[in-house]
Amino acid sequence: METWKKVMLLAATLMIIIPGLLFAARAQSPVYQASPVNSNSNLDEQYPSYIGTIKVPENAADGQLSSLAKITPDQAKEAALRDPTLAGGTVTSISLENENGYLVYSVEVVKGAMSYDVKVDAGNGSILFIEQGTENEFGAAEAMED
Repeated sequence: METWKKVMLLAATLMIIIPGLLFAARAQSPVYQASPVNSNSNLDEQYPSYIGTIKVPENAADGQLSSLAKITPDQAKEAALRDPTLAGGTVTSISLENENGYLVYSVEVVKGAMSYDVKVDAGNGSILFIEQGTENEFGAAEAMED
């Protein structure tokens, strides 16, 4: 009889602990997750797909981008840090980019052990996308791009 009580107590404990662990693991997922890429697509789009307010021609030189922007890098920084997830973070870099044919600021933010790549619309300062990763993940991606 004593063994039966121990088995029941163990089963009840596991029924409480396992769902809690699953919930905790799910709660630590990234801010935005990548969706599967359609390999049959012939479109030359970058992930993530979003729409900005300033269209940029494909042949536009990097030097021309700053003349098209309606907000400054400082305003892009302020917009990124207004997001509740990023408030109190530190901006490590800001660059003006042509992504998906739209002009955006890519604002790198570090908060705690996490890094965020925030895409801010260069026309109106709205946040278009936030990608979360570790500082090491973004550093490795930048090294591959160089």
